[in-house]
Amino acid sequence: MSNPDAAADTSLPAQMQRRWYNSAAFNPADPWADLDVTRAAVVLVDLINWQAHPDGSSLMAVRAAGRGDQVDYVVGRCAEMVMPGLRDVLPAARAAAVPIVHVRLASRSKDYDDLVPAFQPYLRGSGALDGDPCTEPVEGLWEDGDISVVKRGSGAFSSDLDRLLRERGIDTVLYAGVLTSACVLLSAATGFDLGYRQYLLADATAAFTPADQEAAERFIGTYLAQIVTTASAAAALRKRAAG
Repeated sequence: MSNPDAAADTSLPAQMQRRWYNSAAFNPADPWADLDVTRAAVVLVDLINWQAHPDGSSLMAVRAAGRGDQVDYVVGRCAEMVMPGLRDVLPAARAAAVPIVHVRLASRSKDYDDLVPAFQPYLRGSGALDGDPCTEPVEGLWEDGDISVVKRGSGAFSSDLDRLLRERGIDTVLYAGVLTSACVLLSAATGFDLGYRQYLLADATAAFTPADQEAAERFIGTYLAQIVTTASAAAALRKRAAG
């Protein structure tokens, strides 16, 4: 993981850094200086059974293709880092009244024709219809009061997410999920262009290889979303909740 919570190296003069990461008042010494919990949400990308469970059809297909080492890496990282990190940050977010949004890749059409074309056979083969247990959040993540959104493509914003956030006055997003180098990366890229202030909870994301994880964090952290840890985020959220 590439230097989470470190001061961002934007290679820009100080006077040009004020709005870095779409921040209202960027402070390179404090990633949480401009955090307003009343305008923030935690977005979980594809942390659902068929995508992230060790026995889910997506990972099983990758294993069947001879890439078991990559599956082992994702499963191990989720067990050792992602889930423990989320068990820290999600209660802190809920205590601060920060919405938790589960963005799920699923189809609402029995023909799977509501998905981007490349994903139609992929989800059809997995039976990933909205309402099927395979499309539900991984055990331990969902609580009553959380928000569920169905996406039709890779990034989280191939859904009603932007409308949902704007209706709630949210302009700050903290991302977790899989895969860091694919759906999470595309979520951050689109969110940046939509103007969101963004954070990547790096230890709550997973890619297929350490190299992919490192590269994705580097790409995202350049200017799309600030790289932070779940421990840092949980501490900032608890501080805001305490007033």
